[in-house]
Amino acid sequence: MKIGFYGASKAGISLAFYFKDHGLEITGFYNRTYEKAIKAASMTKTRVFENPEDLLEASDVIFIAISDTFIEEVSKNLYSLHLSQKVIGHLSGALTSDAIRTECRGKFSLHPIQTLRGQPEDVQFLKEAMFSLEGDEEGKKAAKIILQKIGNKYIELKKEDKVVYHLAATVASNYLIALLNFSYLLYKKIGLADEVIFSIIKPLSFASLENFLKDRLNCLTGPAARGDVLTLQKHYNALPNEKKPAFLELLMLAADLVLEKGDKNVYEKLQQFTNSVRW
Repeated sequence: MKIGFYGASKAGISLAFYFKDHGLEITGFYNRTYEKAIKAASMTKTRVFENPEDLLEASDVIFIAISDTFIEEVSKNLYSLHLSQKVIGHLSGALTSDAIRTECRGKFSLHPIQTLRGQPEDVQFLKEAMFSLEGDEEGKKAAKIILQKIGNKYIELKKEDKVVYHLAATVASNYLIALLNFSYLLYKKIGLADEVIFSIIKPLSFASLENFLKDRLNCLTGPAARGDVLTLQKHYNALPNEKKPAFLELLMLAADLVLEKGDKNVYEKLQQFTNSVRW
């Protein structure tokens, strides 16, 4: 099986490294900005293609590794005399294989649930990554050959579940970064140096994640877990007005976990506090 990449995205480059590391044959890259294709091909020691037709002819499986916005447009304009023999996939977490709008042998979406930077070091991150797979029968058959070769665990998704699946992934990754940066900015406000801030945040956030993975229902600590309304009020007062709504939303997300644990008394305290400061 020969695999080519339409698009020199970070995810595409990272997967090319990873696939090669597991013995899969990578033909190379095409990108509308030729310089990006040259760089990706040079990094992965593969071929650079000057046009998509040559990429299609050289490859059995083609990954469309570009922004979600352009997948349909690009797929509709793909041309090859042997297109009916090709399998085409994309890497989007939110879009289904229906976004591939051309007639080919098979279609699939294969999404690595990992943050990727388009660097050789991503191979290490991908070793522990889960993948998601959705597509038609021929598409999934080809994707499963790849998955078997790389050895990663994967889940098969229904088309209607992809958006919620991708939302969950962004919450655990992108918005986690936003929360950590929120913490960083608060520490910065009191004049701490970056080195000190990161020395505080790193062990705290790592331990919190470990506790969540070990015992989700019992891992919450701090004033929200105790229903310590006096401390919560102080926290609320210390925030600039534009950040107060976000704080309350986070507090109610914590309250949901408190309620699921069965501590209705604390949940009601948190709800009452939120309602009192909102209105």
